[in-house]
Amino acid sequence: MYSYIVWWNRLFQKAITLLIALIFLFAHSFVYGESSRKDLGLNEIINLAEKNSPLLMSMNSDLESLYYRKKQEGMTQNPSVTIDYGQRKAANESGAEYSFQFEQPIYYPGRKELKQLLVDNEAKIKEVQYKEANNSIRLNSVKFAYRYFIADKKRNHVKERIKRLSKMETYIKSNPFITPQARTDLFIIERRLLGLRKHFNDLELDAFKNYESMNFFLRIESVPILSLPLFNDGVKFDKVELLKKSMNQNPMILAAKGEIEKAKTELRMANLEKYPDYAVVSQIGEDRSGVSNRFFDLGLKFRVPVWDQYQNKVGSAETNLEAKSNKLTYQENLIGMTFNQAFLDYEQAKVNIKLLNLSKLNEIEKDLNFADLEFTKARIQLISFLELENQLHETHHAILDAQLTHIEAFLNLLYIANEQEIIGVLKNVSQTFEYNFE
Repeated sequence: MYSYIVWWNRLFQKAITLLIALIFLFAHSFVYGESSRKDLGLNEIINLAEKNSPLLMSMNSDLESLYYRKKQEGMTQNPSVTIDYGQRKAANESGAEYSFQFEQPIYYPGRKELKQLLVDNEAKIKEVQYKEANNSIRLNSVKFAYRYFIADKKRNHVKERIKRLSKMETYIKSNPFITPQARTDLFIIERRLLGLRKHFNDLELDAFKNYESMNFFLRIESVPILSLPLFNDGVKFDKVELLKKSMNQNPMILAAKGEIEKAKTELRMANLEKYPDYAVVSQIGEDRSGVSNRFFDLGLKFRVPVWDQYQNKVGSAETNLEAKSNKLTYQENLIGMTFNQAFLDYEQAKVNIKLLNLSKLNEIEKDLNFADLEFTKARIQLISFLELENQLHETHHAILDAQLTHIEAFLNLLYIANEQEIIGVLKNVSQTFEYNFE
């Protein structure tokens, strides 16, 4: 009997020790998991997107390759050497003959510089494309961060709604005597919960998808904690100045201008084609058949543009230049239209964030708490409670949607104007962190 008690005590001690170890491991993993989540603000998001973009790395390599290509176009052409040796017979006498020929190709004056200029034109277009890609990555990283941020807040809000209605469901079920009216109320709540759970699943899917889009730019290993500002007001842009900036800085317009400069260089090169490159040729040798003769020659070698003076090439280059000029006009008209539409979108978005002010989020909480209290005191009917709760939910989503629409319209304007200082412009916006989503 005593040995059985001792054995049971030892078993109990081991179980307690194992339980403590499991609790410690769980607490450690929970704390470590929370501490490993990074706090990301706008600066960190933009820096991570730029740092972790393989596209920007690739375009940097393209620019580097054009640097070496320009150097190559400026190199002097290599000479060619011909060595001959043979036997010659003259006046019944034979002897050896040998010669050494040297040929140095030389570009027609100005051709080499035009080839380098053409590479410069391509490099400027590539630089514009790099800046456009860089700004697009910065703006898209912010846009998808906001989409994930808003989707996460919507999901948490619906989660709280499910908790609230689940408590009501439990409250009704806890009554010892359920009247037909209470049973009907219970059926209504159960159906509402069913719809809310489906809505929650949809929002969760949307949050996951937006997280993947955001992480496409950030390339982080764990879900971050986002600290993003919401806005009570917008930026007051000078439309004329911003349109002027868009026309001067928009990547599509800059690229079109770069294409025109490239076409001009190609036209100059086409006009130069009828003037051929040449080569300096020299030869030295000796003929020992009979009387020994030594010789040395020096001359020029070049093509004679008799049959082809490259007029078709010139005509093609002129037509290409005209096409590029028309494309620039089209791009300017397109950017003008796109800017006007984007400006209208942003002005309307500013109106909506003032209409659906962030202070209404606190009002929603107060109204919900009031409805909860009055319902538990049986002072309001279930239908009234559910209608109020649904209206407040729609208002909550509308406020967050207005914030998202505002930031996306704002980022679209910055993209059209090719504005690089995102954070600097955002500092001119009234920001708020007053509402606690948690």
